[in-house]
Amino acid sequence: MAVEASIKDDAYHYMHSGIDDQLYNEWWNFNAVSNDTNLRVTYLLSDPENLTGMRKFQVMAVIVQDDKAPVIGIHQGRGIGGDRNSLNLDIDQSGISSQEEPSLKVWGAVDDIVASTPIRWDLEYQPAVAPWFGIPVQMHIGHSKGDWMKWLVYMPSANVTGTVTVANRTFDISGVGYHDHNWGRFVFNDPKWNFAQVSKPQDGFSLVVGDAWGEQRNTALSLTSAGKPIKFTKKQIALNYTDYALDPQTSRTYPVAYKVTADNGEYLLKLNITVRKNVPLLVEYPSPMPSYVIFSQISDFQGTLKSKTGAEYGFDEIGFSEYTTHRLHPIFGRVNNSEGKDVGISNAGLAIVATNERTGQTKKADPSSQGWFSIDASYADYLANSSAPWVADGDRVRLSARNAIGKENRTEILINLTADHQEADINL
Repeated sequence: MAVEASIKDDAYHYMHSGIDDQLYNEWWNFNAVSNDTNLRVTYLLSDPENLTGMRKFQVMAVIVQDDKAPVIGIHQGRGIGGDRNSLNLDIDQSGISSQEEPSLKVWGAVDDIVASTPIRWDLEYQPAVAPWFGIPVQMHIGHSKGDWMKWLVYMPSANVTGTVTVANRTFDISGVGYHDHNWGRFVFNDPKWNFAQVSKPQDGFSLVVGDAWGEQRNTALSLTSAGKPIKFTKKQIALNYTDYALDPQTSRTYPVAYKVTADNGEYLLKLNITVRKNVPLLVEYPSPMPSYVIFSQISDFQGTLKSKTGAEYGFDEIGFSEYTTHRLHPIFGRVNNSEGKDVGISNAGLAIVATNERTGQTKKADPSSQGWFSIDASYADYLANSSAPWVADGDRVRLSARNAIGKENRTEILINLTADHQEADINL
């Protein structure tokens, strides 16, 4: 059932209840694509009353430009001001205003985490497509009893104008935007929360897909074509991650290719998402609790939407995707660590399994077509054993690799938790 949304739904939601207040998280996310500049801005509050001692009032900006290294800026605020009736939010020098509704004013100031130079933005988002309530009712999102989250895509598609300043360079922004909003009571670093979005405002086209992994997997998709919403149920959607790559900064793998199909009997969607640029963002937690890795991605979206009448709409646009995972003590490596012409053939259908010989617990990797893999503890492992999730110091882990034609081999690694990560290669 469609649920209509108003600006009040996009407002600040936190209220003290005395029940799991320490688990409260809320964030507003804004994306923009303008010529060769891609921008993502997030306003986050987590544990507003600081009941865990890890409260966050955070503003983050990620700027990705063609042929340049990504620029990341983060500011930890001292407090927050929010309105529960409309979207008016302030975190120090950053904020959001809906006073000129239906457009939103979005501004902010952070410092580059590498160069310590200022990053500033002053933007206006004008909606081009009606809001979509991706998760309109409280949905169990992680592994903790009673946890929940809501997800509102307030602007599946928008026209964005304004300026962005990085150090002493100012860029005019005039492009395509997106804005969503998540809130709820859940452990922030528990569920894997993945999403992808693309739009073409002049065609009245937008596409958003969300993929939540906790005790259950929940996938949702919103599609608007020529201004007309097209509905798909969870069972009508298939989202697969079809190839991966290894991030050298975190030693964790992330998807570089996604495939989405959706069929409701009236319309058939076929979509391929190919990652152009990947920016790892690490949200650190004290060991042995796993930290949280957010891979913010600029991606190509190529697809077709066909109706049973024979009408077909094709699109090839730049959009955003995001993939999350956990990081505590990665075991990573490569199968067939060479650049020979037979590597792709040898790694076809590759399956990699890690076994902790002390506990008998096994984990499967998501290997890349180039043979890279990475295995680590999840938040569910932490809940099962909060002192030694997945592995303990001195454990022996057996790594087994097998390809589609039956070639297999194995190796072992002795866990050394004083190291940040450990590498083990396997040859077939």
